[in-house]
Amino acid sequence: MIADNRHISHEEAVLQQRLHAIFFDLWRFGSNALVGWRPSRNGIEVITLPKVRLFADHGRHLPVFSEGTLMEGAALDDAARLLDVQPVELRLEQRIGEAAGDIPPALVERVFRLFTVRKVLHRAVLLIDIVGFSKAEPEAQAAQLTTLEFSLNLAEEMARAQGLAVTFGRTTTGDGFYVWNERSGLRADIDFFCAVAIFQIVFSALKRTSTHSEAVPVLRLCLSIGSHFVYHQPRKNGSDAGAFIVGDVTIQVARLIGTALPDQMLVGDFQRPLGLGQNHANAETFLLAVSERLAALKTLSVLGYRINRVAFYLTGPRDAEGRHVPALMTITDKHGFEHRCYNAKLNAFAEQGEPYYCGLQHGDLQKD
Repeated sequence: MIADNRHISHEEAVLQQRLHAIFFDLWRFGSNALVGWRPSRNGIEVITLPKVRLFADHGRHLPVFSEGTLMEGAALDDAARLLDVQPVELRLEQRIGEAAGDIPPALVERVFRLFTVRKVLHRAVLLIDIVGFSKAEPEAQAAQLTTLEFSLNLAEEMARAQGLAVTFGRTTTGDGFYVWNERSGLRADIDFFCAVAIFQIVFSALKRTSTHSEAVPVLRLCLSIGSHFVYHQPRKNGSDAGAFIVGDVTIQVARLIGTALPDQMLVGDFQRPLGLGQNHANAETFLLAVSERLAALKTLSVLGYRINRVAFYLTGPRDAEGRHVPALMTITDKHGFEHRCYNAKLNAFAEQGEPYYCGLQHGDLQKD
């Protein structure tokens, strides 16, 4: 992944490369984190410190992880006192500013963020696991990962075409992927769940039509929302190897996926704030918002046929009126820790052909 050079001039590209080289030296091959910066009379002031110190007292340092990296005025001094460090002044040939010949602050921010560690308090994350991957031949493994990656790419493009605010980030687990939305916010999380629904429909369509069944593997999925840290792996030449995430939400989905059955989709038991001063949505109410969003997608088509309706819901036993009551399950992982989750199901009905049924019914979970 290359730092975004679209829509910038040659002069800005040169400045970007120079800034990258300066910050790369401060980063010290990943041993340091760059925390914040502000323009100075002679260039730029920067806060940097070893990552082990940054994480040593995470609770006390939380504001540093969650705030923006451009810290104007006293904000940089406050952060420096919190971290017990002194800002470093870097001399630049040009001023930071918006005037002609200045270095735009947005350019500094774009490069600087590649060397930071940030904490995101709420983000939807999907873990995809290929069942039986380790038992397959290397050629079959490569084919399965290729099919999975193609399905994700296609689903992302289809989601964007529907107006969904999604930009997939992903890292491989060896036998699958962590996938998340690089955009953040409540709307982004809802749209990501919708994009996951589109992915499942696309993957089911490939499985139904593929003439090479070994290339379309059986999957198990886990979705949840939670906090995580995000960091990058910038390279010396100015490029970026991509973003990586780790934290509570990745731990949760990793623990849950180990108990999932083939073809099963689990949704973690989470609480998602709805906005400032507002209530929280749990998994059940959040899926209702996702369903409303899916219902608004009027032109979604797979294999040339329009999808008329998508049902994305949590399963459970039926009540006296015949309605599904989502069943909250508790599982114990290999370390003895308990995690709560739901079984999820997705049904998509096309204008022609058989419906796409993704996930397991509640009754399937009771079978030995």
